[in-house]
Amino acid sequence: MRSLVVCVLAALLLAGCTSREGGVPEGGEPDTTGPVDLAVPIELRPVLATESADPAVLVLPSADGEQLTLDEPIFTIDRLDKAEIRYEETVLTWVLNLDLDEADGKSFGDWTGDHVGERLAMVADDEVLMAPQIQDAITGGEIQITGRYTKDEAQALLDKITGK
Repeated sequence: MRSLVVCVLAALLLAGCTSREGGVPEGGEPDTTGPVDLAVPIELRPVLATESADPAVLVLPSADGEQLTLDEPIFTIDRLDKAEIRYEETVLTWVLNLDLDEADGKSFGDWTGDHVGERLAMVADDEVLMAPQIQDAITGGEIQITGRYTKDEAQALLDKITGK
């Protein structure tokens, strides 16, 4: 019986001695807002090519400097059900999560399902936020913007999009 009590006490002491290293950094709690009307609408634009000589088409740089030739928007997001920054332990960086309303989520899911393998750019205020290749239909209306963001950079991006 005495050894059982010692084991339980040891387990409780060890559980209280956790380290933040590798875990969520200080201030790692999500910052959430929503529903929100966006100050800067987000355009979802198919990527046509990675460079263009045609001055009549929109060419914008991606975050890594790649020049992207973009098509007309498939639709524009003006309102979100929820937007938050969160520390994502799987990639050890801050991410921005955007939840579309039901109608936009359905349109986005349908479009991405029909365009698997293609790239889609999220553009806000003539800035490419991300331009990933679509791996599968993105249903449920949840979009995640990932990069190597600090908390302040992710918060600045959220503030830019929501106008806060």
